[in-house]
Amino acid sequence: MTSFNGTTVINRGNRPSPTSPCKLDFFWIKEGSYTDPYNVCSVHIFPDTRFGTANQFVDLNATSTNYGLVSSTATNFLFHNYKRNLTGTRTGFQGAVSACAPESSYAGNLGYSASSIFKVKTGHFCVILQPSSVYFPETVTDFSMNMSSNSASGSGGYLDIWTLVDAIGSKPQIYVNSFSLNSQNVVALTEPMLVTPNNKLVQRYLELGSKRSLQIKTELVVDNEPIRESLRNLLETGSLLQNQEFRIVKLNESPDMSSRVMIQDFADTAATTNVNTHGTMSYSWDTASIAPKYSDDVLGGTRGVYEITARYNILDELYYSPKFKLIVR
Repeated sequence: MTSFNGTTVINRGNRPSPTSPCKLDFFWIKEGSYTDPYNVCSVHIFPDTRFGTANQFVDLNATSTNYGLVSSTATNFLFHNYKRNLTGTRTGFQGAVSACAPESSYAGNLGYSASSIFKVKTGHFCVILQPSSVYFPETVTDFSMNMSSNSASGSGGYLDIWTLVDAIGSKPQIYVNSFSLNSQNVVALTEPMLVTPNNKLVQRYLELGSKRSLQIKTELVVDNEPIRESLRNLLETGSLLQNQEFRIVKLNESPDMSSRVMIQDFADTAATTNVNTHGTMSYSWDTASIAPKYSDDVLGGTRGVYEITARYNILDELYYSPKFKLIVR
C-alpha cells in the first residue's frame, strides 16, 4: 500500500479491490528522461473483455477525424483536466499539463476530488479510481449536474486508456494499460495472523552525487499452519505492507564529531516511500544534497558509512527492518 495526500491507496500491481481507492500511475519517458508531454487530455476506464485488446473502444474508421482515438460512443469512466475560472469553478476541460490537479487537492472522503488527472512530478501522472468517485461526461454543459458514478465497481480486468499529445502540432495518441480489481484479497481467518518479515537492502555502495532509489526487499512468511496454500501465496505478497518509511543516519567514528547524524527521519520520507507488487520498499535519495536534519550536528563529510532502516506496518503490528550499512563513496 501507499499514501496519496495522506489517504491510503492501492497501486495497480498490489491487488486493489473494487471497494478501495486504486492508484493508476502513468510515466512519460522521452529521450531517456522523465518529461512532461504537451497535453494530458483524458483517461478512460473500460472493462477488459478481449484479453487486453482495446479495439472495441477505439474509432477505427479511417475517414473519421477521431481515427485512432477513443470512440465517442464508448461508455466508460472518465478522468479530465478541468479548466477553472478565477474563483475555482469548473468552466470546461483542457489538456494542458498545467491544468493537472496537484496531489494536495485529493481528498479520499470526497468522490469528486478523484475525478481529475493528478501530476505527481515531472513525467509522472496518476488517477485515483475509487468507489465513491464521480465524473463529468465530455458533453457536459453545466457542472452542477450530469455527474455519473464509477462504473468500474466489480472485480475483474480493466483497461486504462490515456490520451496524450507529445508536442505542439502533434496528433493525440492513446496508450493502453491494464489492471485488475480483485475480490480474492479478502481473507477470513480463525486465529490472529502470524507473519515473519525478512528484509534485505539492495544497495551496498552509492557514488556521491548520484540520485538513486534505495530499495529494501521484503519477503513475508505466514506462520499460520491452517491457512491453505493458495491464501498463503496471496498473503506473502507486498499487499500487506503499509505506511512504509525510511530513516537515514550518517555514522562517524571520530570522537570530535557526532557519532550518529540524522539525515532523514521516518516522518520525513513517509510521503515519498513506495512499495511495489513484490514487496520492495523504495525511497529516492539525492546524495548531492546530503545535510544534517538538525543544525547542531556535525556531518563530518558527505562520504562515509550510512545506516538505513525501514519502518512499516503489517495489519496492527509495527515492524523495523535491521539497520543496514550503506557506503557513499
